[in-house]
Amino acid sequence: MNDWWLSLHGLEDLAAAGEGDRLRLPLGDEHLELDGAAGDSVTLADPGGTTVYADLDGDGVVDHISSVHHDGGYDIFTADPHRAAWGLVAGEPGKPPPGGGSEWGLVPNATPEKGLEGQGGDSGKPGWHRIERG
Repeated sequence: MNDWWLSLHGLEDLAAAGEGDRLRLPLGDEHLELDGAAGDSVTLADPGGTTVYADLDGDGVVDHISSVHHDGGYDIFTADPHRAAWGLVAGEPGKPPPGGGSEWGLVPNATPEKGLEGQGGDSGKPGWHRIERG
């Protein structure tokens, strides 16, 4: 498991996904099964915090994860590259986003099509993207 997955809550007792109609959670090479159906959201908790796993587009696969930690911090991830491209600028809490700008939305002169100079990554590639952290 990659390091960022360690910040998610309630995954310890989940089974590998089968062929059924349950909600699937892809995490790299692992595919876990949650107690939900297409279009549902499932909330899981453990001593470290609470995480909501949501299927926003109704295809039966989790595509949005919101996690609140016991220390009050939070992380939000999306598997939708378009949503990630238009989302909040990823960065460290308390530090200004790269290239200046406000803490909401894209920095000036940046769009998903143009990108952000010096960004170093393509938010259009598949996989999980952090869109907010606090």
